[in-house]
Amino acid sequence: MQSKFGLVALSVMATLVLFGGDVAEAKSEKTDKKATEDTSVVAKKEEKPKPVYVTIKPGDSLAAIAESKNTSYVRIFNANDKITNPDMIYPGDKVRIPTEDEELPDRFSELTPAVQAQVVAADTVGQAIGQTGAAAAQPVQHMARGSSAGNTYAYGWCTWYAKQMRPDLPNNLGNGGSWAANAAAQGIPTGSTPRVGAIAEQPGHVAYVEAVNGGMVTVSEMGYNYTQGQFNRRTVPASSFYYIY
Repeated sequence: MQSKFGLVALSVMATLVLFGGDVAEAKSEKTDKKATEDTSVVAKKEEKPKPVYVTIKPGDSLAAIAESKNTSYVRIFNANDKITNPDMIYPGDKVRIPTEDEELPDRFSELTPAVQAQVVAADTVGQAIGQTGAAAAQPVQHMARGSSAGNTYAYGWCTWYAKQMRPDLPNNLGNGGSWAANAAAQGIPTGSTPRVGAIAEQPGHVAYVEAVNGGMVTVSEMGYNYTQGQFNRRTVPASSFYYIY
């Protein structure tokens, strides 16, 4: 009898061990699966969003792009070190849109106070420079206006080059970016229509219009990208500038 009861006890114990092992194994598998799922969720959360780029179109400005992307032109400027002036961007180039919480270098503060003021002014009033077309083909008629003897602007900068190309204009138009306002105050014609021979102005810079083709202008300039004495020629949207005739 004892032997029979002993065998029964052993059988029960074996059954418990067997089922207990299965339960433990199933529990272990469930725990491992949950851990894997948790790790996967964490990994997904840690994945960085893909960079967002915008291709610049004719007539675009950093301010307009920033508004469409719910950010500021200063943040876009800070995020793109290839841009040297927030008001000088070119169709076909790409700009990266920074994320809302991205830490960026303060490149904008490194601009000179004069350039900062001009950029802010341009963003405030907008560069509503529109009309381009058949009238643009009419060249500017040069005539002496005010004091135009010699060239008293600093050599190699945009104002010096503009004066060389337009000796009829006076020497008192100030820094690049203030020419149109100062010219208009002296009765010199200004406007938004590009013309061959006109001085093209944008914040902080002036250039000479060599050609007009539809909505595009070819300008030549010096002091481009803040490099004294550097001559440059480029074709850009006519809406990039305001004009002095």
